[in-house]
Amino acid sequence: MAFQKNKPPCYAKGFSEAAVYDIVTGDLLYWTNKLKTGNTSTSMNDGAIEGGLGNQLLANIPDTVRLTGTFEAADFSLEARGLQMGSTVRYNAKTLVRRRITAQSNKLTLPDDVTPAPAFGQSSDAETYYCYVGNDGVNYGVDPKTKEIKGFTAENGKEYCVQFYTNVFNAEQLTIPANFSPTVAYLVIKTPMYAENGTSSKNSSLAGYLYGFYPRVQFVGGDAGVNGSQTDPTTTSLNFTAQAYNELTDEVCSDCNSEGAVYGYLTYVPCGEDFSAVKALAIVGGVVTVKQGETAQTPVFYVMDNGEILTPNYGDLTFKVAGDGGTFAKVGEHTGIINGTAEGKTTITVTVTAKPTLTATANVTVTAA
Repeated sequence: MAFQKNKPPCYAKGFSEAAVYDIVTGDLLYWTNKLKTGNTSTSMNDGAIEGGLGNQLLANIPDTVRLTGTFEAADFSLEARGLQMGSTVRYNAKTLVRRRITAQSNKLTLPDDVTPAPAFGQSSDAETYYCYVGNDGVNYGVDPKTKEIKGFTAENGKEYCVQFYTNVFNAEQLTIPANFSPTVAYLVIKTPMYAENGTSSKNSSLAGYLYGFYPRVQFVGGDAGVNGSQTDPTTTSLNFTAQAYNELTDEVCSDCNSEGAVYGYLTYVPCGEDFSAVKALAIVGGVVTVKQGETAQTPVFYVMDNGEILTPNYGDLTFKVAGDGGTFAKVGEHTGIINGTAEGKTTITVTVTAKPTLTATANVTVTAA
């Protein structure tokens, strides 16, 4: 297919969105539009075949092809960190909380609406769970059954600040396993594309979007940690490596068919209904024959600027019977379905509705039923 030298140039700048989907359910696992940096890159071993006098280069048979990528988002995400570990974010997380409790009978007892929990790393069948009163740092312990704080003598009627562990229903928790099992998922990356409208970037305008579709990626090599800087915020980084996805089916039966595995697809989608790439309309065969009282579809196709032939969306086209006004045949205005009404010949004009200069004519012959 030929490259068109007069095709307007486009410019890509920045990842605008990234979305990660579960490959089994199709559910969204992670999404962000707060990307700061990002890139995808490919690499391969040239696989040079050498021989002959002077060890000449005879051919290259590439191998070890890899597609990798990374991006950094300005916001913080537990879900993204979970992708790198193989962990899932859960609600009702256990955490440290503080409650003001008034002593009764020289004792402190947790209120009825809370349930103490063991500290992380503490056995759930421990006699008491970690519990602190005030600021002295002493673990006085709370009885998980009676909720009474042990080892502390309180002053009757005095209010104390008590710190203990419990589960909070809307708190989120991500487990950090000792052995990571990075998630394999379906990734979509969206990049805005700009058209050249003037002599500077300020005069450019949005022309469309470039989508990167990667059926199988694994999130390996990233950093799921937290930055403790007092001046720089913690960002979210993800590294991924594409895995080969084979789309071949048993219907393909050819000894010389290509292997068929892919890492992904790059798809450019212009904004709006842009027909600039359509070079012409073509009617297959030139003559459409239909019996009186029966119907037939107008066989129209797009001829693209690279010579490719595509089936159009018939709703984008307008069909009209020329000359006789429908004596011999009628046609659906946006369906292209021809209805033979009487024996004879007529013509049908096909036009791209949004680009009237693109037109074609179909010769129609209606035969006896």
